[in-house]
Amino acid sequence: MALDGELGEQEEEKKKKKKKKRKKKKEEEEEEEGAEKSSSPFAAAMGEDDAALRAGSRGLSDPWADSVGVRPRTTERHIAVHKRLVLAFAVSLVALLAVTMLAVLLSLRFDECGASATPGADGGPSGFPERGGNGSLPGSARRNHHAGGDSWQPEAGGVASPGTTSAQPPSEEEREPWEPWTQLRLSGHLKPLHYNLMLTAFMENFTFSGEVNVEIACRNATRYVVLHASRVAVEKVQLAEDRAFGAVPVAGFFLYPQTQVLVVVLNRTLDAQRNYNLKIIYNALIENELLGFFRSSYVLHGERRFLGVTQFSPTHARKAFPCFDEPIYKATFKISIKHQATYLSLSNMPVETSVFEEDGWVTDHFSQTPLMSTYYLAWAICNFTYRETTTKSGVVGAALIRMLANFMGHSVFQRGLQDYLTIHKYGNAARNDLWNTLSEALKRNGKYVNIQEVMDQWTLQMGYPVITILGNT
Repeated sequence: MALDGELGEQEEEKKKKKKKKRKKKKEEEEEEEGAEKSSSPFAAAMGEDDAALRAGSRGLSDPWADSVGVRPRTTERHIAVHKRLVLAFAVSLVALLAVTMLAVLLSLRFDECGASATPGADGGPSGFPERGGNGSLPGSARRNHHAGGDSWQPEAGGVASPGTTSAQPPSEEEREPWEPWTQLRLSGHLKPLHYNLMLTAFMENFTFSGEVNVEIACRNATRYVVLHASRVAVEKVQLAEDRAFGAVPVAGFFLYPQTQVLVVVLNRTLDAQRNYNLKIIYNALIENELLGFFRSSYVLHGERRFLGVTQFSPTHARKAFPCFDEPIYKATFKISIKHQATYLSLSNMPVETSVFEEDGWVTDHFSQTPLMSTYYLAWAICNFTYRETTTKSGVVGAALIRMLANFMGHSVFQRGLQDYLTIHKYGNAARNDLWNTLSEALKRNGKYVNIQEVMDQWTLQMGYPVITILGNT
């Protein structure tokens, strides 16, 4: 049993020795294979590539680059593509600019050739542009329309009437340093003094014709008469220098819709410090938009009836007649309205005379107005009667005025009221202007009372003011 145990141990030791030998031999073979690999010409390159790949780089070493076609990295390709796109866009932009400049130069050259050409097919004078395909002129100026033709021609004697061509905005050498018709406000070269306005209303088709004669004062020399006009068809324009010097030659006229003005072009410059008479014949529609001269309707006994009324505030008088339609231009007005006998006409002033004609028409001539702006002017054509009524409590304002007159004294109150009307005539006034003027009247009489403080308690507070009475005992 002891012998068998020793033999078993010897065999196990032999097996262990054999395993060690095999293991050592295997390690030696692996070392030899590693030495052979390290001696290969591509071993270093493969090592560099492995390191580069582990580092995240896509590049290859020189030996591989010599034998293999390597593509550039993605970022470099993108930069190259972007550079090409930017270059192509820049070239396209330069080409587009060059073509645009060439087109502009050709257009300007074409306009110059057209302006210097001989009279066109319409027989008008040279230099007047032709009407476009949409019926409008090139640029901002527009021609007027008329039943007998769509353009105008100047006539002798300072009259512009329907014909072959109308005056257009003048050339560079003819125009003033600035174009007055392009400004939002009138230039101030001309000032209206008086209007004579004659209207004929056709209520059956809601149209009217008008003739306005404006006496104007020339403050500064000018070749253009510019005044407001909108939605009116001008038929004839005539200008005269006073009544003794005769007519001023009129080259023509045109409407400028952008600023709602009528421009009268003259053959000579108006002299400063002289008065002129401008006559304009026109026609227009009685609109249905509650502005200018418009129409309205009502039903009476099952029958619809129409009336024509005006709303000129703030700047809509120009839709009813050519005028200087700004509040600063104040003038007097004398109006005549011709209408059918079934209608009644009203205006700011009372009727002076009424002329009845055999054809069933009536012409009402109204008294002259005081000096005022155009937006204060008003008229109505209707078939109203009138109604009047009184309030149960009377007019409160009159009671306050009577109380104030008793407090101040009637003579002092009268003088203060006259001063107020004199100071603010033909102008605008605020509520405190009256109180201040009355306070000044009291001060001249030796009494120092602030009328504004007294009256504000009555006019600006609800109910009645609290009155405190102090007395000496």
